[in-house]
Amino acid sequence: MFVGRSLEIEKLNGFYEGEMCDVAVITGAIGIGKSTLLREFSQDKNTCYYEAYETTINYQLKLMGQAFGIKDCTRAEDIFEVITKKAQSEKILFIIDQYPNIVKSDAGFDKLLHEYVIGKWASLPVKLVLCGDAFVLMDKYVKSKKSTWHDCIALDLCVEAMGFYDSCNFFEGKDSADCVYLYGITGGIPYNLTRVADATDIKDATIRLFLDRENAVGLNPQTVMATELRELSYYNHMLVTLAQGLNRVNQISAEVDKPKDVVVPYLNSLMSIGVCTKETAITETNNRKKTRYSIVNTSTLFWYKYIVPNMQYYTTQNIEVLWSVVEENMHEYMQDVFIRVCREFLENKSENNELPFTIEEIGNWWVNDDEAGTTDGFDLVALGKCDGKSATIFCQCYYNDKPIEVAQLKALIEKTKQLKRQGDVFYLVFSKSGFNENATTIASAIKNIDLFTLSDLI
Repeated sequence: MFVGRSLEIEKLNGFYEGEMCDVAVITGAIGIGKSTLLREFSQDKNTCYYEAYETTINYQLKLMGQAFGIKDCTRAEDIFEVITKKAQSEKILFIIDQYPNIVKSDAGFDKLLHEYVIGKWASLPVKLVLCGDAFVLMDKYVKSKKSTWHDCIALDLCVEAMGFYDSCNFFEGKDSADCVYLYGITGGIPYNLTRVADATDIKDATIRLFLDRENAVGLNPQTVMATELRELSYYNHMLVTLAQGLNRVNQISAEVDKPKDVVVPYLNSLMSIGVCTKETAITETNNRKKTRYSIVNTSTLFWYKYIVPNMQYYTTQNIEVLWSVVEENMHEYMQDVFIRVCREFLENKSENNELPFTIEEIGNWWVNDDEAGTTDGFDLVALGKCDGKSATIFCQCYYNDKPIEVAQLKALIEKTKQLKRQGDVFYLVFSKSGFNENATTIASAIKNIDLFTLSDLI
């Protein structure tokens, strides 16, 4: 089943236009759906597709030659000349998936392919796509400034996890709360999504993806990272630390017992492969004291929040105890997932002009309490426009089992006084369990407060 990816397809179709040779580079983590996307994009086109196998260059050429109808191929030139001949009369889409597997075995192939692109194919309708899921290797061989391809790339597309609304296409028949949870544990990763689409309930889905060590079908985050990084021990420890909510460099440094000047390069490596991201307060982007890190994908967050700290239950396959740990602390995990869903909801509504304001930038804002080692702030803060004037939007997202009271609305408004606001101010509150009647009454009387329940989001 192919769903979503409309923006990616649009970009690929734009790349495909024209009658001159162009190069596209497609990257993305394992299981993110790159190959499926390329198959969908290429299905109505004259395509030469080859997925590189990790082997010697001689055997690589033999395999590639078979894809082009060349028996016992020993020279890359023979393959490229077949493409040259075909391109004389028709547009050719030439896709090489897992491209680093070729370059690692023979850098000469890379050099020769580049020579054809800027030489014989330059004025021919050959559309070359180089794809791979190893971020470090794709950057080294294709995207870096030192790469021969650096000045040839017409489209640089990083395929990311699906958003909440596209992911919901896999959860037909599930209620709103289950959809949010399933989106969280799958992380919007198509590989995971397809494997829980027919799960009977959230417990069944969780066991399938991660808890059942012998039969787990989900992508193991640390196994994926092992394809990119060495010394996984410290990376694993740092990710558990982030999953626990210790997200500042000094906190991470103390937890993993490494100096800050060692921790930062480790974090940079995790960011370079899309595992972590660095956040700054939305109105204080240059304030280095307000920098924190977080895990990008909620499926990865689940692994390091629940599985790694409870490895004794995982290795002994005490699945029921492991599930009880997940269930007992679910609200804490789901709070982060819910914030991401609310953010996507706001971005979609703003894009479709369905809000009294438009959003130009969205993030968050917080205050650090250095003594307690905690932070306090807003779940989301957006900067935008209302009737052509600046606007600031403050959001709190509550994923708990109690309806929101008037006191919580007042606390949100009071908290905004800590932040220098720009122009008109709007207060948005999202609640899984709805709102107390008094809170609804007060909000309806004030034009700049909007309340949203979970059912409003779906």
